[in-house]
Amino acid sequence: MATYRIICINQEPARNPPQHAHIVAVGVGNSPANFTSRFTLAQVLQMMSNGDRFYTQGVNSGKTASVEKYHCAPCGQWHIRSTADCVSDNNLDNLPNCA
Repeated sequence: MATYRIICINQEPARNPPQHAHIVAVGVGNSPANFTSRFTLAQVLQMMSNGDRFYTQGVNSGKTASVEKYHCAPCGQWHIRSTADCVSDNNLDNLPNCA
């Protein structure tokens, strides 16, 4: 089992209403400056099923948030999100785009 810090994301619009975006890939690494590996959503979900852990860490707050998988009822698919903690800089959706 391994632990990965997600430092950037890639999103695409959901295919079914309501219109929203889902994370389709993440970049992981030890520094928020650049990622060392990139995983697709399918890879992250499989890794989580195998016991690997993902988290985010706020650049300003330093606070961490666990990443969990969830089932999106409108889309009928499994996706990932950060756990709620009232801090915005560690929110998975607020991370920069992986270039």
